[in-house]
Amino acid sequence: MSNLDIRKVKDLFSRLFVLAVQNKMNLTAFTKFLERSELVRKMEKGQYDDYFNKSLEQIFFDITNRKIDRDESFGVYNDAYWCGYSYFELRMRTGRPFVFLFLKLPLTKMMELYAIYHEMDISSLLEFFNQLDQEKTILRLLCEERKCSIPKLSSLTGISKTTLSKYNASDVALYKGSFQTIYRIAIFFDVPLALFYREKSQGTL
Repeated sequence: MSNLDIRKVKDLFSRLFVLAVQNKMNLTAFTKFLERSELVRKMEKGQYDDYFNKSLEQIFFDITNRKIDRDESFGVYNDAYWCGYSYFELRMRTGRPFVFLFLKLPLTKMMELYAIYHEMDISSLLEFFNQLDQEKTILRLLCEERKCSIPKLSSLTGISKTTLSKYNASDVALYKGSFQTIYRIAIFFDVPLALFYREKSQGTL
């Protein structure tokens, strides 16, 4: 993509966050919709086609199944826009899928960071994100979100407590897990498989 195209997609993506806030959507629900959307799938695969020429209202409907009368996000720069912009930049700089970014740095938390980071270079936010990434593993965050203990998860998935404890302590160990084991965890938590793979996605922005 050219720099102009990247700016266009970045603006479109950021304005979706503005629409979500303007329409009083639950922020967690919005990111769950977004991470499974055709828009994100295409972005992560580098498939920039006619889909990106659709109206923002239509794309928002595709993602959320919510119809809005008119798009009032144009030219709006606020905390919601900054959040979308920042997730886009984190995706570009880390190569990690959006599902990973939203898990490690939820939108509710990102909104709180606006006052601190919006006037800083994006490298400051990237440094913060990298520190945050080290604090809790993927499995620990998923278990906290679902309020599920390792013994309970083991009982419900048939995965040994020893294996799950390793995954709970280290993302590196999780990335080395077998497909069958990872698949069972993904199904249990209802999350995309992309969350569990360390390699950078193909077609990085």
